[in-house]
Amino acid sequence: MQHVLIFWLSRFVQTGQLTIQIDTGQKFLLNGKGSGSEQIAVSIRLKNSTQLLRLLLRPDPVCGELYVDGDLQITSGTLSQFMDFLFINGKHWQTSPAGKLISHLYKLTAWCRTINPVARSKRNVAHHYDLTDQLFDLFLDRQRQYSCAYFAKETDDLEMAQNRKIARLAAKLNLTKNHRILDIGCGWGGLATALNILSPDTHVTGITLSENQFHYFKQAIDTHARNDRLSVFLQDYRTLGNRQFDRIVSVGMLEHVGRQQFDQFFSCVDQYLSPDGVAVIHAIGRFGKAQPTSPWIDKYIFPGGYLPNLEQITRSVEKTSLKITDIEIMRLHYAKTLAAWRDAFEANKSQLSEIYDERFIRLWRFYLLACENYFAHGCGMVFQIQLTHRQDAVPLTRAYIAEEEAQFTDRLCQTALSGKQNPSPS
Repeated sequence: MQHVLIFWLSRFVQTGQLTIQIDTGQKFLLNGKGSGSEQIAVSIRLKNSTQLLRLLLRPDPVCGELYVDGDLQITSGTLSQFMDFLFINGKHWQTSPAGKLISHLYKLTAWCRTINPVARSKRNVAHHYDLTDQLFDLFLDRQRQYSCAYFAKETDDLEMAQNRKIARLAAKLNLTKNHRILDIGCGWGGLATALNILSPDTHVTGITLSENQFHYFKQAIDTHARNDRLSVFLQDYRTLGNRQFDRIVSVGMLEHVGRQQFDQFFSCVDQYLSPDGVAVIHAIGRFGKAQPTSPWIDKYIFPGGYLPNLEQITRSVEKTSLKITDIEIMRLHYAKTLAAWRDAFEANKSQLSEIYDERFIRLWRFYLLACENYFAHGCGMVFQIQLTHRQDAVPLTRAYIAEEEAQFTDRLCQTALSGKQNPSPS
């Protein structure tokens, strides 16, 4: 049986070298024929043929499950190299008859998993975002920006790149005085706090479904000055009633809305945005055809999540009175962000030993690395889409974005923002 499985597997290996050792004593070497085959060489060990069969039938989620459980061990090379090997060769499995059949069957159930009424949305958010502060402080920047940074220069570190991301968003919002700003999915309040600093006369309202994030940001507001200009509510975006805002921003939230709720989300933005207002949505998307979320990511990391392509987004926007006034595609920025997070996580993971076990460490290592490869070698990208009701709500050319972004970046770099330990919105 093992020889049959290995023969089957060898058909999908076009690039790189993979050595598979079974604990029963068998060892198999698979060589790719494509260019670069000599550049990736990795060895793994499995316990038995059953695990090999599971891996062949459903590499996602089985590969991640075996690694997290300690049943798949990297005996030569690194997990990063193994992940590269998987992403480079995975497309050959996806286009095989077995891959197409299994993917089709998964699509049938995945559709239902992205139906997210309010109660399910709250449970999904709690699964990931209500983990301990110590975990997120291990690898995020000082403002706890848990979303794609913007690396404008090769020399930018994570802190600088996150400042640039915030400044770019603020520039696209075209901030002026006395705005009422809504931050949908405000996280721990880092973006809302920064917007308040960049435009002190504004009032920023953040909403989140995470109990942890709500209490964190609420404590920061109650502890420090200017609390009359910042507010946060534990609230779903669908429950704001007739309130309107001059500016709406949402970062890293749309991915959790669910495929069936895109129309509703943009309908809410349409309803909440004032007639001369500006909205900017920053979210993960995908190139190419619409596809369900990775089974492993959906099961263990972000339940109920879905990454849209631009066709799905524009289709939903076009059902409203909103106009798309700017779209930017950020391609490899999230791969660089995740690489920085992963380096920080590995450097500081010993601090988690009293809170989380080794299995949890492996799970998060696999998650960060898999996502990094998805943006580096797969279909992942990030888009920022600017929306208005009126065509003249923003300047005629994009020159204002670069001008305001430079000013905002300088101001943020001069401000001692801290989202860790002693969060301060002042």
